[in-house]
Order: sequence, then C-alpha cells, then structure tokens
Amino acid sequence: MKLIILVFILFSVVSCSKKALYTNLQYNHTSACEKLKSNQYEDCMSQYSDSYEDYTAKRQGTTLNK
Repeated sequence: MKLIILVFILFSVVSCSKKALYTNLQYNHTSACEKLKSNQYEDCMSQYSDSYEDYTAKRQGTTLNK
C-alpha cells in the first residue's frame, strides 16, 4: 500500500514539474517577444499562446474540446 501511494505521489510531482517547466519556458519566450517590434511581436506571441493542456494534447495527437 505504501508503495502505491509513493508511486502516485511521484507521478504527481513529475506532472507538476513538467507543467511548471512549460510555464516558465512560455514566460521566458513571451518576455523575449516583448523586445520585438509590433508586427514581429504579434507573430512571436502567437507561437507561445498554447496552454500546457493544449500543448500536451497536441503532443499526444489529440485535441481538447473547448
């Protein structure tokens, strides 16, 4: 039983870590976009507009219903 709980906690932490990493990378990318001119800024920001959930769905070949 303890092993099952430990495995569940481990998977939860890994999942949260991936989301935090993705969020941090998105923040860094959008910060870099802010240094661009307006037409380049819009293109840059559109590249980094996906949420983590959208990103993982695309990676898995599925789409989220919104």
